[in-house]
Amino acid sequence: MGVSIEEAKIRAGGGEILAMFELAQYHALGVDVAVDEKESFKWYEMAADLGHTASEYMMGECYSHGIAVQKDPSEALLWYIRAAEKGDRRSIGAISVYIERGGKIDARAAFERYKNKADSGSAGASYMLSRFYFYGTGVQPNTDMSFKLCEAAAEKGHIDAIHELAMMYKNGACVERNENRAFELFQKASERGHRTAPLSVIRCYAEGVGVQKDEAKAFSMISDLADTGSEDAEYELGRYYLEGIGVEADPLYAFGWFSVASNHGSVDALYGLAQCHQRGRGTDRNKKKALELYKTAAELGQRDAMVALAHMYADGRDLHKDEKEAFRWFLSAAQHDSEYAQFNTAQRYIEGKGVQKNDGEAFRWFLRSAQNGNATAQFNVAEAYMNGRGVRKDEKEGYRWFLRSAKNGHHRSQYHVGVCLSKGSGTARNIDEAFRWHTLAADAGYGKSQYFIAQCFSDGRGVKKDDKKALEWYLKAASTGHVLAQYYAGHHYANGIGTKSDEEAAVRWYTRAAKQGHVYSRQLIESHTGSSVKQTKDMAPFEKFMDGAESGDMESQFIIGRYYEEGIGVEKDPGEAKKWYTKAAAQGHFEAKKRMTIHLKQQK
Repeated sequence: MGVSIEEAKIRAGGGEILAMFELAQYHALGVDVAVDEKESFKWYEMAADLGHTASEYMMGECYSHGIAVQKDPSEALLWYIRAAEKGDRRSIGAISVYIERGGKIDARAAFERYKNKADSGSAGASYMLSRFYFYGTGVQPNTDMSFKLCEAAAEKGHIDAIHELAMMYKNGACVERNENRAFELFQKASERGHRTAPLSVIRCYAEGVGVQKDEAKAFSMISDLADTGSEDAEYELGRYYLEGIGVEADPLYAFGWFSVASNHGSVDALYGLAQCHQRGRGTDRNKKKALELYKTAAELGQRDAMVALAHMYADGRDLHKDEKEAFRWFLSAAQHDSEYAQFNTAQRYIEGKGVQKNDGEAFRWFLRSAQNGNATAQFNVAEAYMNGRGVRKDEKEGYRWFLRSAKNGHHRSQYHVGVCLSKGSGTARNIDEAFRWHTLAADAGYGKSQYFIAQCFSDGRGVKKDDKKALEWYLKAASTGHVLAQYYAGHHYANGIGTKSDEEAAVRWYTRAAKQGHVYSRQLIESHTGSSVKQTKDMAPFEKFMDGAESGDMESQFIIGRYYEEGIGVEKDPGEAKKWYTKAAAQGHFEAKKRMTIHLKQQK
C-alpha cells in the first residue's frame, strides 16, 4: 500500500481516486484494519465511477461472485465492459468466460442500463453512454450526444471522460478543434491519475499541440517516465530514439528500449522490434523475424502491426499479394479504433477490394474514421449524406459534416461548404459566407473554388464586378486543370476582357480546354486554325490522384507521395515524395506524418 490508512481516508475524502482504491484494498485485505467487504465495496464503487480501471474490474468481480452485494452477472458484465473498453486484460478475459458459458451481450439492454444509471447521476455511466453514442452501440451514432455526455462526466471528475474530451478537442471529432483546451484537459487527466494521460501530455510537447513544440522537453519527460518502469513509456522512448525525436537517432538504444518494454509485457514494443528487424535498425536486418513479430503483435491487438500487415498483403511486399488478407487486417485494425485503418476499410468497401462492395458498410467505417478526426473521412460522410449513399439522404447532416471537415482544413470540404451556402443546400443561403469559404479553399490552390471566385468577380455576385480580378482567378483555376476556367481564360484573352487582347494566349487556353473535351473550345480552335484537336485519353491513376493532390485533397497528396517514393506510374523521386508527404502531413494525415518522420531521421 502506498500510504497509511489514515492518510488514505483524508485523500479519498478529498476526491483522490487512487486513495479511494487503496482504501478499498485496505478493507478488502484487512491491512491495518479488520476485513470489511461492504466498506471495501463502497470505495471500489466510488473510484470505479470516476474511471479507475482496476476498481471497475473489482466491481465486476464483486457482482460476479456476490462479494458484499447480491450476485448479478449482467451488472458484473457492465463493469467488466467499462474496464475492457480501455484494454484491461483481466476484464477482457472475464467477458470471454462469460460468453463461453453461454452469456450474451445485448448492446441495447446495456445501453438502457447505463442510461438509467446516468439519469441517477453516475459519472461512469454517463461516460459509457458517451462511448455508446460515439460508436453507435445499441443506439444510432450521435456525436453531439457523445460530446455532451462526455463533458458531463468530465465535469464530475471522471478521468477517462476528461482524457476522451481532450481527444475530441485535439481531433476536432465531436466538437470544433481546440488544441489549447485539449492540452489543458490532458494535463488535468494526468494530474488526476489517468494511466495514459502523461503520455498524451508528452506527445503534445513533441508535436506542438496546444503548447510550444519542444521535442527536447518531450524526450526528457518520456525518459523520466520510462525510468519509473512504465512499459508504455519504455516503448515511446524506443520510438524517440528510433525516429530521433528530441535526441539524436540511435537505433541501438531504440532496439534496447523496445526489448525492455517487450519484456515488461508491451505489445507495442513487439511492433517496434518488428520495425527494427525489417529495416535493419539497431539489429541485423531479418525480414522473417520482422514478419513473425508483426503477426504476433497484430494477433495481440497492436493496430499499427495490423496496418503494416495489411499494406504488405496489399502491395505484395515481403508477402504474397492477397487483397482479402489485406482487407482482413485493415478491418481488424479498424475494429481496434485506428482511424487510418477505418478510412482504408471504408475505401475497400467502396472499391470492392478484398471484399464485396457495400455502401452501407463503407459509410459506417467512414463515420468511425470521421469521428476520430480524419478530415477526409468527414468529407466522405458529408457526401454520403448529401447523395444518400449507404445512408438515408439528409442535406442538413451533409452540411454539418462538410463544415466540420472544412474547419479541420480540408479544402474540398471548404469548397462544398461554399457551394451549400451559395445554393442554400442543408443550410440557409448566404453568399458572403460562401465567398469566404471559397476564398479559404482557393487560397490553398483548390481549382473549383478559384473558378467560383472568378465567376463572382465576373458577374458581380457577392462582390464588386472586376474583370481583371476575374481573369486572375480564372487563370489560377485553369492552371489546376479546371476545364471551364480554361475556356473562360481563353474567352477573356480573345475578347480583351480584363486584359489586352492576346490571340496566342486565347488559342493556348482554348486548346487545353478542348483537349479535355470542352466541345465549344474545340469548335473555336478548329474553325480558327483549320486543324482538329484530339481529346486526351482518360487519365492514368497517377494523373487522377495528382489532380486531387493539386486541388488540396490530403489523401491524394499522400498517395502521390507514395507513388514518387516507390516509383508507381512515375520515376522514383525522393524529393517529390517528401514534398507531397509534407503537404498531406500539414493537413493532419497520420500516415504521411509517419513517413515524414522517417525521412527526417534518415537525413540525420
